[in-house]
Amino acid sequence: MKTPKVSLAVLAATNLAKAALNDIISIDSQLTYRVLPDFEGNVTENFVDTSTTNTTTSTLFAAARNATFISYSPDFLSLIGPNPSLQLITQRNESFANEAGIWVPPLNEVWFTSSTIDDMTTISVLSLSNLSISTPSLSQPIINANGGYYFDSKVYFASDGNAAVPSAIYSVDPVTGETEVLINSYFGLQFNGPNDITWVKPPNSNQTFMFFTDDPLSSLFDDGPPPVLVDAVWRFDPTSHSLVPVISRADILIPNGIATNKEQNKLFVTDSTPIDSGTESLPAGAGNSGSNAIYAFDLVNDANGIPWPVNKRLFGISRTGIPDGIKVDDQGRVWTGEGEGIVVRDSSGKVLGLFNAETLLVDRGAGGPLANFALAGDRLVVEGNERLWILKLGETVMSPGRFEG
Repeated sequence: MKTPKVSLAVLAATNLAKAALNDIISIDSQLTYRVLPDFEGNVTENFVDTSTTNTTTSTLFAAARNATFISYSPDFLSLIGPNPSLQLITQRNESFANEAGIWVPPLNEVWFTSSTIDDMTTISVLSLSNLSISTPSLSQPIINANGGYYFDSKVYFASDGNAAVPSAIYSVDPVTGETEVLINSYFGLQFNGPNDITWVKPPNSNQTFMFFTDDPLSSLFDDGPPPVLVDAVWRFDPTSHSLVPVISRADILIPNGIATNKEQNKLFVTDSTPIDSGTESLPAGAGNSGSNAIYAFDLVNDANGIPWPVNKRLFGISRTGIPDGIKVDDQGRVWTGEGEGIVVRDSSGKVLGLFNAETLLVDRGAGGPLANFALAGDRLVVEGNERLWILKLGETVMSPGRFEG
């Protein structure tokens, strides 16, 4: 049966009437590729900041700018549930919740890191049982911790280091606090600044492999030495004690976030090329030869059962800012922290909806982007820099079995 044609203005008016009941704004997906009769958008602003002479659409966009949840698909409404409500856990006068977003299922915790404050970052632990926040007691300091991952009873952190301490990958026993340097060099050369981590256990294999990204964070933000290695994605095999670069600058200029799907046969990596060689973000595509994009790779095992990322393809482009904090849920949806907020795409790359940075951050411009978050069972923990939020979703999106060795 064919669907009758309905004007975008009528659809917008209908969506606005429905969304007025709560903090959800539904925007028909047709408006994402056709704004009538004329429009003007800006890459440094959000989609809903687009100006148009269509009064109904302008009213809809204005309402969306103040909404926490912006939906482009009924699938996003199912994901967040019928009555979503974000709970503010705490708000502080510093950017204490910025990166990592590591769910530790056995302890019912989320570990996260701050922005650089007084030349250092801090690690914090959120208890999902009572929503208390604590500082873990580690056997040695992790200098300027950034992204991280929980796998097989250990929490792993990527560390930028500083002028005195090399950047590295650390392992932490979350129960005892025992902390060890796992990786800190490649044949005596320092890494540029490990950014994010994931672990892979290939199907029908008993082996496990760590993949991590390395980019010039240490020298840019933490007084580290100038980069000597090319930025790359690396694979570490703890069984054979092998460290190998597997994705080069020819494929991704500045690799940032990294994640795998539940089936462990796809690898997703984000490119943060719009970071200038200074400290400011550039508009998309300006002054660089990369892209503020998400790329997908197939993970294919060689004859020895070792996974290689192959068949690179473009999965998505962030409209505003760079994609970061990537997670792939049990249904294959890809979540990223971007300039507009936490953006959710389905497995084909279609944007389903987003959690709006305009309402989640104290000041989107001053405090930095919404860079990371955690998926913990049926809960979303939002790291809003000066704010930390939690939301019970309408379904379980991340199962704990994914993090077992």
